[in-house]
Amino acid sequence: MQELIKKLEQLLDKEEIDLKEVQNLKAEFLKKHIKGLKIDDYIGDYPTFMEPVILGEKVKIGDDVLIGPNIYIGSNSIIGDYVEISNSIVLDNVTIGDNIKLVNCVIAGGSKLNFSNFNEKNCILKGTANSIEELEMIYF
Repeated sequence: MQELIKKLEQLLDKEEIDLKEVQNLKAEFLKKHIKGLKIDDYIGDYPTFMEPVILGEKVKIGDDVLIGPNIYIGSNSIIGDYVEISNSIVLDNVTIGDNIKLVNCVIAGGSKLNFSNFNEKNCILKGTANSIEELEMIYF
């Protein structure tokens, strides 16, 4: 699993991102590694998980959050209140603000979505942003 995550991180760090390769790697990762539920170590109040879901270590999850199906959330990530995420990969050390819905997305490691009320699908999200306008979005 770590090998595919490392490949994905390397792709996202490139100046020109090969979108087809990112999509293929995301599909391969979800197919190979999201086979069951691995929810061992998270901090939060009663989130809803739709299998399959894998959470890294020390993931903080807000109130009324819906996660899944087909989700990987990396270690030390923070998910705000009223968030819905499905068919997506969230790499390590990511912060997602409140009332955000993401479908079929890849969120680069270290990204900070420090804003609320956002709905997006089929894209890569990168960087630190205090508003939607500041966020780097690449669509597939």
